Amino acid sequence: MITKQISVSEFKAHCAEELRAVETEDRALQTTRHGKIIAVVEKPRSKVSELPKDWSDYLGKLSGTAQFSEDYDPAEPAWSEDEWEMDRKTDL
Repeated sequence: MITKQISVSEFKAHCAEELRAVETEDRALQTTRHGKIIAVVEKPRSKVSELPKDWSDYLGKLSGTAQFSEDYDPAEPAWSEDEWEMDRKTDL
């Protein structure tokens, strides 16, 4: 697969053409801002029509695979209130 790298401004200017090239050619597109990759556009790995209609075959496949650490206590809260700013009361 060929990968093309373009800046955000170039992507904005040529969005339709670039997406059409991803669709019709075997090509991925990396969008950059200040030289850093911020997004990757590529063809989906499978078509939606190919996905299973009945997901029940997949549910529960990982059952029993989770492991808890030795210091895990189910009676304790999962996080402390200090870890969540949205729960903090602030004076406005």
